[in-house]
Amino acid sequence: MSILQQIKDQVSADIEAVLEKSKKKPVTDDKRSHETKHLDKQMKMWKETVKKQQELEQYFYNEWQDAEKMLAKRKEQHEVAEQAHATELMERATVEMNGYGELAREYKESYDEQRERVNKLEEKGRALYFLKKKMERMKLTDFARAEESKAEENASKWTYYVEENGDLHEQEEKDEGDTESRPILDFDKEIEKLAEKHEKA
Repeated sequence: MSILQQIKDQVSADIEAVLEKSKKKPVTDDKRSHETKHLDKQMKMWKETVKKQQELEQYFYNEWQDAEKMLAKRKEQHEVAEQAHATELMERATVEMNGYGELAREYKESYDEQRERVNKLEEKGRALYFLKKKMERMKLTDFARAEESKAEENASKWTYYVEENGDLHEQEEKDEGDTESRPILDFDKEIEKLAEKHEKA
């Protein structure tokens, strides 16, 4: 096997190794991998928290709306009792109007506060998302730089080899020229020669 062929086989093997490695997830920096895993954990916890806060926001909203509906209903009942001069019913409707009015105001305040809280959490979540994308970019950039360094190092080795041993194509031609050509054996002619020798004997 010529030197050039040996080099070609080695280069092919190196390329196959790189392609095989590229199929795997490019993780070269343990620190960045640890940070990414930690961030993933934080994002999972954040999503669970946001979900609970959103459910609480919806609860406050529903209670506020229910209190508003009951307040409107008691107002209508108060008007009916007033028209009928039903003093006792009017007093009862007034008490419930005050109660539902207070509930409506309190639940609205809780809802507004909760909505602001959820908005802030969602904003933090978007920041975490972009941070994660940035960390992934940094990790892949580190991987690309490491692979570039390896490739340059390998290229330097081949360049040094060529400088020390001459052009690879010239070396291959030299190797081919040094190879002695072997005569091709003609089976039929050899049999005829043996037969002639046998007849003469």
